[in-house]
Amino acid sequence: MNRNILGATFFGTLALGTAPVSAQPMNDVGSPWRGLYIGIGGHLGEAFGGNKLSFQDLSTAQDLSFQANNSDHTLLGGVQLGQLWPVGGMVLGLESDISFGKDIDFLSSIRGVVGVPLGPALIYGTGGLGQEVAPKNFGVSSATGEIDTFAGKESKYGWTVGGGVEFMVAPRITLGAEAIHYDFGSDTIAMNTVLGAEPFNVIAQRSFTVVRARIDYHFSNFF
Repeated sequence: MNRNILGATFFGTLALGTAPVSAQPMNDVGSPWRGLYIGIGGHLGEAFGGNKLSFQDLSTAQDLSFQANNSDHTLLGGVQLGQLWPVGGMVLGLESDISFGKDIDFLSSIRGVVGVPLGPALIYGTGGLGQEVAPKNFGVSSATGEIDTFAGKESKYGWTVGGGVEFMVAPRITLGAEAIHYDFGSDTIAMNTVLGAEPFNVIAQRSFTVVRARIDYHFSNFF
């Protein structure tokens, strides 16, 4: 699959947001929680607990050691785009986002949104499909003095689930906070040292939680 599949959905949501929704109740036209919105300041937060690399020495001598940059957290920032539809006393939506960080080159998702409006606030849950492209950088050394380094990138697909709250602080501006869990499972990668051809496994764990603040510009008062 192309690594930009979920990134493209960010822009595809824009086309969806401009399409008419015939089932929208007429008495919800004045609701602030409807219509197309875009993250004018985007979002900024931290990813906790992800991108862990561990090691299994399969060599006969059991003399291999492993070095990897396993960070417990990393700073992320990006933008989001979405569409909201009021349905009865609830709000349904679709959102796509793109984030970038030091240890996560590319993080994207497309998610459904189900919310309950409480005056100027919207409390919501969200879930859907996620994609991550992240580096794999580690080194292996042996008792013979051989030192091998390995580098590359890995693209993973998985699921996301989370929730948050937003507040309408101006006619077109909302501020919010949310937590989203991304689960991309784990992979075991079978490898060998370059010269000694000693086998080992690297286990990549790709599940983490992102906590972030966000700001959005809403076009709802104009459509």
